[in-house]
Amino acid sequence: MKKLLYSTMIACLALAGFDSCKPQDSDDHSLGGSVIPQEALSLSVSQVDEPKQTTFTLTNNSQQLDGVTYYISTNGTKVTAFPIGASTEITVKANGPVAATLYAFSGCDQKMFVWTKDVDWINTEVGGDDKQWLGYTEGTDLLADWKPDNNSWFSPSDWSGGLNPGIDGDIHSGLSFTIPEGTGSDQWQAQIHIEHNGPKLSAGKTYDFSIAIESSADMEGDGVTVKPQLEGDDNTFFSDARHKITRGINVISLADCAGFDGVFKLALDFAGAPVGTEITIKRVFLTEHNAANVTGDTWAFDYSSDNNILKDQPFGSDFRFWFADGGWSQVADPDYEGDTSAELTLTMPEGIGPDQWQGQVHIPFDNVKLSAGKTYDLSLVVVANGDVPGMTVKAQNDADDNVFLTADRHDVSANVPTAITLVDLPGFDGKFRMCLDFGGTAAGTTVKILGMYVAEHK
Repeated sequence: MKKLLYSTMIACLALAGFDSCKPQDSDDHSLGGSVIPQEALSLSVSQVDEPKQTTFTLTNNSQQLDGVTYYISTNGTKVTAFPIGASTEITVKANGPVAATLYAFSGCDQKMFVWTKDVDWINTEVGGDDKQWLGYTEGTDLLADWKPDNNSWFSPSDWSGGLNPGIDGDIHSGLSFTIPEGTGSDQWQAQIHIEHNGPKLSAGKTYDFSIAIESSADMEGDGVTVKPQLEGDDNTFFSDARHKITRGINVISLADCAGFDGVFKLALDFAGAPVGTEITIKRVFLTEHNAANVTGDTWAFDYSSDNNILKDQPFGSDFRFWFADGGWSQVADPDYEGDTSAELTLTMPEGIGPDQWQGQVHIPFDNVKLSAGKTYDLSLVVVANGDVPGMTVKAQNDADDNVFLTADRHDVSANVPTAITLVDLPGFDGKFRMCLDFGGTAAGTTVKILGMYVAEHK
């Protein structure tokens, strides 16, 4: 019977125009049932994005009508019963259009509703990095239902304004525009304002924010300004940092940002982008701070992997600090929380000096030994509420400061989760120690070190 029902439905759907019987004096018709209003058909759709695939969940939110049954097709051929409240998933692993059709049938009437989506964010390039990340997903998205106004102010170098980038679309399906002829190269001469009707935030909370920007060309200069801010007050914001943009998809994320009391607005500036550059803004995400976002947003190795020889390892007995002022006189140790490789939070003390090695943190791992005959992969994630200029990461032999996997310095920008990831590093024979240095970081800055990872290179 089910096979016959499907065949009958497909045959009926093939009839041109979906002709309905003409209404009689009442809602009862010669074949029974009721006329179905088009607005009765409704689907709600949510999506989960992962590297190399996107999963859509479709739920039937249609009206309950006497004598009306609902069906859905997600592949263009098979039709399946789909009662009100039912859900189904569509997982796609390639860019391109995806569609589903919802059907409603009564004794003498039929209606259909078609949902379509153009998937264009899945990394399918040959040789593409399996770890490509497309933005935060953990926590409740405070912008999921945001219906903002999208405004622009583009100007020549004389600040006279009047240039039109031709904004089209929205932040959910994609907000697109083109850098117009004559746009100046100074910061704030290519402004996009996404504002009004935003969620109200709180000063007592912290927030995670991410945005994906697709550009048809590399941007010159210091890059795009991303400024999540308080509406009506340009001096209150999460960050107003600039970020390098290259051709393709660029994801910019901010974590654990101090909130403010008032309505959220997003200001962007694209000064320096070449004339004619086509830009699309998507995946704007905002949530109350969620620790799962911080380590999930980067190119770091997976801390929870069984390959990680630092996983769940406690700090050794010689865990210690050495902080000094500009004259190399020792100052107070930083306040800290945490005693394992999973997470360490530090607050920089008063008097810390400006030079390298004036903010040392020594983390021995008593149960971890490396081998000179092997090579290793290493990563950790750093999040700070202020800039950390030239943080040193020295993964070394606990007994010899001159033997190490790496001793490089890395800049960390305020509220920007930064993954320090190194691969195929020649090992050494001996116990492992992680030495970090924060010389030059402002007093009071809070720095989180998350997900320390070391594994044999494979």
